[in-house]
Parts: sequence; C-alpha cells; structure tokens
Amino acid sequence: MNEKRKCQKCGLLIDSDLPTCPYCGYKQEEIVENKVIKEEKIESVENNAKPNVFAFTRQDIYLERNKNLVLFFVGFLGLQLISLFLSIILVAFNPYLASFSTKGLAYLNFATYFITFGAMIFIINSNDILKFLVPFKKKRTYLYGIAYGLILVIVSSFVSTIMSFLTSNTSVNNNESGINSITVTFPFLSIIVFGLLGPLCEEITYRIGLFSSISKKLKPIWAYIITILIFGFIHFDFTSFLSGDLSSLIIELSNLPTYLVSGLLLCYFYQKEGFGVSSIAHIFNNMLSLILTLLSSYLF
Repeated sequence: MNEKRKCQKCGLLIDSDLPTCPYCGYKQEEIVENKVIKEEKIESVENNAKPNVFAFTRQDIYLERNKNLVLFFVGFLGLQLISLFLSIILVAFNPYLASFSTKGLAYLNFATYFITFGAMIFIINSNDILKFLVPFKKKRTYLYGIAYGLILVIVSSFVSTIMSFLTSNTSVNNNESGINSITVTFPFLSIIVFGLLGPLCEEITYRIGLFSSISKKLKPIWAYIITILIFGFIHFDFTSFLSGDLSSLIIELSNLPTYLVSGLLLCYFYQKEGFGVSSIAHIFNNMLSLILTLLSSYLF
C-alpha cells in the first residue's frame, strides 16, 4: 500500500509518489529522503504564522478561475433569467395561476431551482464533481456543519430580534413570506428545494463562485465585503422602493441585516472549513426554518 501524505496546497491525503495532487492539481515540491513531509514542520510553520481571521486555511475545492465565474453568473444572473423566462411561459398559459396563486409561485420556484442546479452540475462536469463530493465522505464535515449551523441560527436569530426591537417590526420580508406559504402547501418539495437544492446552489454561487474568484485577485477582506453585500441584497425585494409602501420598505430593511450577517458567517465557515461544512451549515439553517414553519402551521 502506498504511503500517504498531505497535499501542500489543499491538505487532502494523496499517494506519496504522486507529483501533482489529483484534487486541486497543485504540483508538489520535491520530497525529502523518505518521501514523506514531516507533519511537525508543517505544524511549526502554521503555529508561528501570524494569525489572520481572513486567512484561507481550508479552501478545499480548486477550479479554474473562469469556471468559478461561470458558476457565479449561472447562480446569480441565470437564476433570475430562468425565473423570468418560466414566468413568461406560465403567464401565457395561465395568467391567474402565475399572478395570484401560491401554486403558481411554487411551480416557478421549484422549476427554477431544478434547472439552475442541473446547469451547475453540467458546468462542473465529471472531472471536477469528485472535488465537491470528497468533503461529504467525512464525518467531520457533518459534525462541524451542524455545529456551525447552530451558530448561524443563534446569531441570525439574535440579529433578527434586535432589528425587530429597533424597528418594532416582527414581520418577515417578501422572500421569506413566499417561501413560508409554499412550504405549507408543498412541504415535501419545499424541503427538497428550499432545504437542500437552494443552499447548495447558493454555496456554489456565492462561496465557490464569487468568493473564490475575488479572493484570487483581491485581498480576502474584499471577497468578504462584496460577497456579503450581494448575498444580502439578493434576498431583498427592490419592488418595495417602487411601490411607495413605506411599511413594506421598513420590513425589507429590517430583515436585511440578518441576511448580511448570515452571509458573513457562511463566508467564514467556507474559508475556515471548506465547501462541505458551509453547505451543511446552510442546509441545517434552512431545514430548521422549514420544519418550524410546518410545525407552526399544523399546531396553530
């Protein structure tokens, strides 16, 4: 059996005689004597390094930069365009269903996420898909993901409570309101789409796509700022500005900080622990919200 050693870039275990890492493609430096890098030396360098909360310590999926950008645009612009295209088709066939029905909103959201996720898998293709699956083979991914998910839930709930106190607003925004109504009507599909596919699409879009692309060109702090802002405002309903409804605008603004903080935490989970952990944390957060929505609808 071949001896194993850590890749000098991504940290995953590879055969000691491999010149390049099969996961991230990094060319390994020449190995000393027994072909095994001394773990003590690595730990010594890590311990002596100046700590930096924005240091990318476990960014475990490395793609070509262009592919990162394509994934971002598919998840960001593609999601909007697919939704617009499907809504036009839905209006043409059944205007009432498209405009006034929870079923119409549900069909539109379900179809949009399924198509978007399929497009992402097509772009990633078989050569890179294993890089996405590797983290999910480890128990650590699920343990840390659930732990970070609890942190995400607690912190976001705390921020939401503060904003409710400051603005005297206890209502959810249009994004959450729509998801809640769909969840009550279609619980099983909502758990699949909003609980699983949605978080995976967003992690691929904003962490692997946007966050990684920016971090390759700019300082990590800019990756945080830009990703957090885009992630936060993608959940913001800008029609509240156009409607002239002040109460609707206040609801959107009071909910925005919760999304911004959630985006910050998910970026940190990603750069600290990798795609697997940030995805599980995101899924845990969404699943808990969906379950609470279903319980409240059935009990009250």
